[in-house]
Amino acid sequence: MFKFYNRVLITSFIMLFLSLSGRVHAQNISLTLIVEDVPSGPTNGLIVIQDGAQYKLSSVRADTRMIGIITDTPSFSGRKSTNSKAFYVNGSGTSVVRASNINGKITKGDYLTSSDIKGVAIRTIDPEFTIGVAQEDFDSADGLVRIDIKPSFFQGNSSVNRSLINVIRSGTQSFTLSPINSLRYVLAAIIGIASFLFGFSIFSKISGTGIQALGRNPLARKTIEFNIIIEFILNLGIIVFGLVISYFILTL
Repeated sequence: MFKFYNRVLITSFIMLFLSLSGRVHAQNISLTLIVEDVPSGPTNGLIVIQDGAQYKLSSVRADTRMIGIITDTPSFSGRKSTNSKAFYVNGSGTSVVRASNINGKITKGDYLTSSDIKGVAIRTIDPEFTIGVAQEDFDSADGLVRIDIKPSFFQGNSSVNRSLINVIRSGTQSFTLSPINSLRYVLAAIIGIASFLFGFSIFSKISGTGIQALGRNPLARKTIEFNIIIEFILNLGIIVFGLVISYFILTL
């Protein structure tokens, strides 16, 4: 059990380091993708999802398949494909996204997610999958807003009841995530569960030993009870530490 927990901790630290490093050195990465069903007209800023082997525009709220944003200013100047369905797509860094204020005014620092409007982002306060964080204020029915592209799960700040509903909904959609995001969810779940199992298993053994010690040596009752309390606090700290690591893996 100890070896397993140590391996989980080492793996989580590696993931944290890679996530932090990726954020520190984040820059625009543009790819040329064949995007299906793109309507005629301006395409700059439309949100793209990966649907199996195909790429399409988002059309449902908080789509966990979001991978990037169509851009007119790619990070490279290579020759574009002659395919009329080929578009430059930014998957990281800073870009502009087509947005709407139908879910409220967007302010700098707000998380944005996809909406029912094809390719358009909206503000969110719920726990759900997001495309990035707004870098400026925006209050219009249709337009472009600069964001830091960060496809990730946002914990939200809405009411508890609504939060639980959205968490469950996002969980049922987790199988549609890209491989790297799926790995983050799986690793976070493993660390959280391992923390609980490790903490409770060790505490149950310690409390059982403590009860036996009390029976054998009742005169040392206070010392034994004090040691049990200390062990309980330490194990609670281990559980909290594991949950914190899981949180950072999900949000970074």
